[in-house]
Amino acid sequence: MIKPMVTVGRNAPCPCGSGNKYKKCCLAKDEHEAALRRAAAAPPLEAAEPTWVLEDDGLDDLSNSVVDLVRDRRYDEALVVCRRLLDEFPDVVDGLERSGMVYAAMGNHSVAADFYRQAYAFVTHPSRRDDYDDADYYREKIEKEERLAVTP
Repeated sequence: MIKPMVTVGRNAPCPCGSGNKYKKCCLAKDEHEAALRRAAAAPPLEAAEPTWVLEDDGLDDLSNSVVDLVRDRRYDEALVVCRRLLDEFPDVVDGLERSGMVYAAMGNHSVAADFYRQAYAFVTHPSRRDDYDDADYYREKIEKEERLAVTP
């Protein structure tokens, strides 16, 4: 019997039923297993396990483009992309984090600190706490931007 190929978005709930996002749960394991299967002789189709295919939802490219725009000092364009991240991907922290990054680069440290506070609240919310393990990063960013905001 041929098992169907299952497509899972990286930000979709994990098909294992854990309630975590696929990228934070079984993605690494599934990628490793797929690499091992490719390295070994391919079994007959009937015996093959389902292959998980990640959908490219554009999040990574959009989020990474903010970094490039900041590096090029194209802050207005970076803020437009941040707005898109916030609108199109409200279930991930990228829009808040990248907004903080842009305002910090612009020297508007109080606004940057506010975005990092929002990001911290986002990742520490009880419904998302298991999906994010980098809350200290946001706390450190808040402290740094608050210090810079009061420094002349």
